[in-house]
Amino acid sequence: MLEEINPDKQNDSLNHSNSDFERLFPLFDRQTMTAKRTGGEQAIFKFASEPDAIQNQLPHIFPSGKPGQNTIICIRGPSANHFVALASDKVADVKYAETGNGPTFCLPLYRYTDDGQRVSNITDWGIKRINRHYRKELGKHFQEVIGADAITAEDIFAYTYAVLHDPVYRYDYKNDLLREFPRLPLYHDFDLWREMGNSLLDLHLNFESADPYPLERIEKPPSRAASKSGQPPKPILCADKEKGLLIIDRQTTLAGVPEFAWEYQLGNRTALEWVLDQYKEKKPRDPTIRERFNNYRFANHKEQAIDLLRRVCTVSYKTAEIVGGMAYWLDGYLVVSGDRDKHEWSMMGLSHWFSEPNNPDDDPEYQEWLWSLPDVGEREN
Repeated sequence: MLEEINPDKQNDSLNHSNSDFERLFPLFDRQTMTAKRTGGEQAIFKFASEPDAIQNQLPHIFPSGKPGQNTIICIRGPSANHFVALASDKVADVKYAETGNGPTFCLPLYRYTDDGQRVSNITDWGIKRINRHYRKELGKHFQEVIGADAITAEDIFAYTYAVLHDPVYRYDYKNDLLREFPRLPLYHDFDLWREMGNSLLDLHLNFESADPYPLERIEKPPSRAASKSGQPPKPILCADKEKGLLIIDRQTTLAGVPEFAWEYQLGNRTALEWVLDQYKEKKPRDPTIRERFNNYRFANHKEQAIDLLRRVCTVSYKTAEIVGGMAYWLDGYLVVSGDRDKHEWSMMGLSHWFSEPNNPDDDPEYQEWLWSLPDVGEREN
């Protein structure tokens, strides 16, 4: 008996890999990590750490353990249920990018030698090949477009963070990203993706200092029984996406969450739902810990949670706005921004970031240059 296989909502019939994935630049591999010379490097990042072994690797990432010494991109490795990429300037724990099975890997911008010297964690191999790629593509316009004589390690780090958030990248390689370590395509508008990456890094690293979103706070009067007992209202900590609500407890609700804010997800949950879950009261499984140390009460942290939710709402909205400028779903199709095949400038959330000639069809030089561009993401040997 044959089983009929129907495509999903995104017309993906089989859980197959993308044949182009192997042509992209590896972000990390074991050979590069152990290479003693530049000639042995074959990946963008020299070093990647697993939080499982962070105790041994910590001196090479955060020598003093204090924030501000480094920036890391945390991603879920193979066997994960969902692909996640999240930046931090602090030590990340084992479950920082938790979405199921699979280890969390950290890609640092810098690494520290045994004598405490800070060096780039972007390999010379990666810097040379990326510069060579864009010098060939941009020609005499390289310095004008890039804004410098060369693409730096910091530029590549920001570019990588943007690409890892690209909806097209995540869709095209969704099966590969659950099985293998990510690889990096080289898009035509490097300067644009670098700018988007820097904006995302600024949002995600500084989420606690983001401007609070003006959510409406709705308070219900306590019941007679609650007033008489003097007990704080029972925490609920759930979201109603359709109504744009964050229900804090039986007394307090935050209203007016913009629809766009729900689009920023960490794995299978939105960032706002992730915060709500972190503040829930949970009974420890271990009976000794439950008896002696189960003293967390949400009521003691309620105002802190509300303040953080307002700030994360701002971060979520702005993140979704930037990612929406990369690509977005419309009637079952991906509308792609930039200079790739499909785009609608008037509908882009960040269309002002893109440059386009006033009359591109009447500009032969522009058309000739556009057709001469290589395929996106091809790896040069």
